Amino acid sequence: MKLACIALFLGGLGCSYAQTPAATPPASAAPAAAGRAPAVRSNEDEGVSIDRFLRRPEDQPVHLSHGTLLIQQILGPGDPDHPGAYGQVLQYRKNLATAKLLPGAQTPLETYPDSYFFYVKSGEGRLDDGKQMWDLKDGIAIMVPPSVPHRLVNTSDKPLEMIMLQWTAGPDAKKALIVRNSYALPWCEENAHWNNASHCIFGTADGLVQGERIYTVMLPPWSVSQPHSHPQGMEEVWTKLSPGTIPVLIGSELREMQQNSSYLVPPTGKTDHSNLNLSKDKTEWFLYIARSPVNPNAPPRPQGQGGGFAANPNLSRDTTAATIAGRPLR
Repeated sequence: MKLACIALFLGGLGCSYAQTPAATPPASAAPAAAGRAPAVRSNEDEGVSIDRFLRRPEDQPVHLSHGTLLIQQILGPGDPDHPGAYGQVLQYRKNLATAKLLPGAQTPLETYPDSYFFYVKSGEGRLDDGKQMWDLKDGIAIMVPPSVPHRLVNTSDKPLEMIMLQWTAGPDAKKALIVRNSYALPWCEENAHWNNASHCIFGTADGLVQGERIYTVMLPPWSVSQPHSHPQGMEEVWTKLSPGTIPVLIGSELREMQQNSSYLVPPTGKTDHSNLNLSKDKTEWFLYIARSPVNPNAPPRPQGQGGGFAANPNLSRDTTAATIAGRPLR
């Protein structure tokens, strides 16, 4: 009953219970059809199969990347605007996957033609470019531009577990590794879509194309994000970082989202999405990866101020304190 009620609320239909029937308004009180917003149609009526856009890595075969990384794809390249294989929906990226480096293993020191992003979820290790090194632990984020040598080393007796993203870089890609501690970043957004608070990890200043960004996003206990849709050409992917399972609303249907699973918001302009945190004491965390169509006439994006509130001086997109300098490789 709770989830059904929440789903109706998010769809703008309100909630009623069988034991409390609503009063029937008089005929004279019926609203006129003229001027009313058109009814939101269901996923079935819109021809949107949302299960194509949400997938978990545990259901996929294991492949190799970087020589020794064990990866399981979550979402892969495809056409999100037309029917296709499940999970193959990314318009701008080549691969979103979990990546595991076993204890004592390391990848070769090599270069690759694509850009890579790694987010460390658990374990300990080391990153180096043949000259400098960085320690790896939970919350460390890595931007690897194309043709930059890099090597990952597991220095512990437990797997080094990460989220990995691969894509073709834009013309402004940097020429060196960028390493940041996501936990040391300032908050850059508050009350985005009602309740989201964000750490802005990488953006255009780090070589991404205009409209491209990578954040971690917090959803507080007992809260939901505002349902909204995205237009064609918008690629917004949510990956659940925190343990456990939550419900998510995609269009007219609810689905369960487990740790490490991801969904692309169907870019139909009509399919709303919302993350729901029904726990009263647990915070949910997500990795947010987005690329939006560039509108040269659009005003600058706000920093997520709450409705009607003055600019919050505590918000910042300054990544200086969180950027980790490399040490000479021993």
